[in-house]
Amino acid sequence: MIDASFQYTDSRWQDIFLHLKKAGFDVYSPGMKTGECIKEYIVVKNDGSSKHPTVSSDNDLYAVMCYVPKENYSRLEPMVQEVKKAMKGLEPMILPYGSQTPSYYDDSYKAHMISIEYKNYKKI
Repeated sequence: MIDASFQYTDSRWQDIFLHLKKAGFDVYSPGMKTGECIKEYIVVKNDGSSKHPTVSSDNDLYAVMCYVPKENYSRLEPMVQEVKKAMKGLEPMILPYGSQTPSYYDDSYKAHMISIEYKNYKKI
């Protein structure tokens, strides 16, 4: 499901951000979304890197954090599935990594959140 029309940048974080925006999601970088959650949105965050155990490359890690308003918990899992489906358009460059986090209620934003981890291999 690679999107042949997508223009890749020099930044995998930016590729994820722009790809999800193009797919119709409301997307933010960390620290940009403030206040109470009144509609669904995504925060894309660079989550560092880890050494690949068997080859000479690193895994750059990214968190795609899905938020829904406190009264819309039933939309959280469908939103996560929509994001996962959209992210398939970046494979094989960006791949799922591990599993998603359990849902978490963030009282400061009045939102439920699930984070999905992705990775990108980077030759060192």
